[in-house]
Amino acid sequence: MTYEPNDVVAYHGELAGDWEARYRKRSFQARLEVLEEVLSGRNLAGTRWLDAGCGTGTLTRFLAERGCSVTGLDAAPRMIEMARAEAKTHPRYGQMSFDVAETIEALPNAPASMDGVLCSSVLEYVSNVEQCLTGFALVLKPGGVLLVSVPNARSVVRRAQVATHGWGKHLGWRWLDFVEYSRNEYSVREFTRLLETHGFATQKTIAFGSPMPRWAQRQPLGGSLLMFLAIRKEVAAR
Repeated sequence: MTYEPNDVVAYHGELAGDWEARYRKRSFQARLEVLEEVLSGRNLAGTRWLDAGCGTGTLTRFLAERGCSVTGLDAAPRMIEMARAEAKTHPRYGQMSFDVAETIEALPNAPASMDGVLCSSVLEYVSNVEQCLTGFALVLKPGGVLLVSVPNARSVVRRAQVATHGWGKHLGWRWLDFVEYSRNEYSVREFTRLLETHGFATQKTIAFGSPMPRWAQRQPLGGSLLMFLAIRKEVAAR
């Protein structure tokens, strides 16, 4: 099925059935590996987290396994349906809840109610990134953690993905469909500055993603994605 570029929710809803299987692929396993890396040494027991754009809840369950109580939000009802089904048989079922949210640009959570927000590979698809960051700052407690990944504008892998998709369209084939809907990409400097203007101090940035070996992903021009660990300042920007 073919969608218009603004039908990103419908596009992802169609992927819900095999979304869990994607985490068996090296490129998606990198998302779990980078979370392990950025959260290493942090005691998450008893903390409250929001998984903004949770898909079928793979990363929600990752956080729950580390002691977090997690609310997963996604705009695609089919994704939430699958997330609830996957969670039912999980030993940390009671620490997870899932809801459909029309957009993460307007979060339903109370101000300063969360210890952490995870937003994995979602901001590339939204129409207003700054509004999302404002919302994240609002729901996080001062000192709260934001984990957010965005496409790496300097990555040779990202450039190859965009070029491959373009050639596919030229030939009438649909290669790397997600590129059609991925509208936002950043360098480390650009996104660090954007976080700063919205009340966040960046503590760590890691390049990751793609089927390449881990050492190659971590190079500045390597991984197709950038993971930022940022802390909400005591006084958030307005």
